[in-house]
Amino acid sequence: MAIDSKIRQVIAENGHIKVDEMMREVLSLHSNSYYKTIKNIGSDSDFITSPEISQLFGEIIAIWTITQWEKIGKPDKFILLELGPGTGSLMHDFLRVCNIEPDFLRAMEIYLYDINPNFINKQREKIAPLNKEIKWINNFDNLPSAPLIIIANEFFDALPIKQYIKVKKHWFEYVFITDPYNGNIKYDKMSVHKNLQMQLDIEHINANDGAVFEESIESLVIIRKLSSHIENHSGSALIIDYGYNIKAENRKRSQYNSTLQAMKNHKYWPIIDTLGEADITSHVDFNALEKAAREQKIVKFDYCTQREFLLNYGIELRSKILQKSLSKAEYYIIDKQVERLTSPSMMGELFKVLSFTSLK
Repeated sequence: MAIDSKIRQVIAENGHIKVDEMMREVLSLHSNSYYKTIKNIGSDSDFITSPEISQLFGEIIAIWTITQWEKIGKPDKFILLELGPGTGSLMHDFLRVCNIEPDFLRAMEIYLYDINPNFINKQREKIAPLNKEIKWINNFDNLPSAPLIIIANEFFDALPIKQYIKVKKHWFEYVFITDPYNGNIKYDKMSVHKNLQMQLDIEHINANDGAVFEESIESLVIIRKLSSHIENHSGSALIIDYGYNIKAENRKRSQYNSTLQAMKNHKYWPIIDTLGEADITSHVDFNALEKAAREQKIVKFDYCTQREFLLNYGIELRSKILQKSLSKAEYYIIDKQVERLTSPSMMGELFKVLSFTSLK
């Protein structure tokens, strides 16, 4: 059954479908959901990610990871877990750099979390020549009891969110219904429980009428689970995504907006058009992720822009080394790639980096 039809079926049975439920149906719940069927990432896809733009991105992530391994005492065994590894480009570029530190490479056990059979095959093909065993998982229940280093590039933006809107001093949850006149799927809103109403009022005192607050419960569950592992066994996490880090009490009225968006063929797309055929994401609430990690007694956090992170870990120096053996045309391409990743007007400021560490 087409995804659009499945969503209409849920609406017919329940009278509505919540935003997070719709996203789950569209993106991951079924064998024909978007993230289980998409075949590529890049110019011939709906979107592109940093590892597909430049090999330098994966190389810088490798340098960060080696640094974290050193900080946690160079354990003889540790888990490297990448969430949503896509086509495997990041891990491919990552592993080539790891040869500079043989002990690190030997200690590392790689786990990839993915739900897309097409991408898993691509990852196998791309990483196999590098002679490093890879394990694929679709849940986090059976990770070995060992230090854990996590890489999550553009992962959390794709997880379902709930949306709440404030109308006439009352909070409602956004839902989708079918229009009784033309049958089109459209936005509607429903009342929330009085306890949630009170909680939202207390936490978001600056929200005025029309304010939209978003919450990704699934993201918080994952962060709590993996942070608990890090707290128990030591480790680090690196989360890179577009998003914001604003405490509720500091949030301005103008900062309560819907960030839900759909992308198709690298263009913004109406969210409810061609459901299941476009990427649907939202901006990541890094403050919420940090709070969830702090619940597990993790206290060492860093937050910066992607530009600051890449420059701090030497992307400019690395690019100059790479350019020494290139033609003028290739030299220019590297410059353009670095600009795209770091320019404030491109990905440099839009994308943020949250990292945290727990030492044992």
